[in-house]
Amino acid sequence: MENIKKLNKILCDVFNISDDSYKRDELGPDEIEGWDSLAHVELITALEENFEISIDVIDVSRMYNIGDIKKILEKYGVVL
Repeated sequence: MENIKKLNKILCDVFNISDDSYKRDELGPDEIEGWDSLAHVELITALEENFEISIDVIDVSRMYNIGDIKKILEKYGVVL
């Protein structure tokens, strides 16, 4: 599976969304109802497991929106 498709599936599963609204990079917890602190932890776990990376705690705290998630994944060598 392509990495972008894998990321999209993770976002849909973790944030419990089924439409394409999550694809806009500027969307964050204020716009995505399912994005709360517990979902953020689940997101990190899913990203680390699916992409076989370990995300530094500083980067975890810098995931303010979908675009930030993509940039941080690329920082860890995940090509989207």
